[in-house]
Amino acid sequence: MYAQVVQGGAAPEKRDEMNAVVREHLIPALKQEAGFVGAVNLENRDTGHGMMITFWDTEAQAAGMPTSAAFLQALGRIATVSSGQREPIGVWRVNVLEVDRAPKEVR
Repeated sequence: MYAQVVQGGAAPEKRDEMNAVVREHLIPALKQEAGFVGAVNLENRDTGHGMMITFWDTEAQAAGMPTSAAFLQALGRIATVSSGQREPIGVWRVNVLEVDRAPKEVR
């Protein structure tokens, strides 16, 4: 399994809106992509900085960019609330993944 790490953000006052776009549009679009395993969205509430880690079956899938209409629409929504600053995308091999349970408020 491989992970794609994307870092960027939104102004702190737009963080809730960004999280809603991720939850309501981006994740459903990614679920339609071949090889998608799951995702974690992280945030710093003080700065608005965020990090999204998506998990994929293969390195090629993690390194690729989905092109479905749903994904592109989700990206368009993200662009409207994003700060426009983003770190280079990284691809990592996952060698340990252990999650016993996720608290209800983050599912």
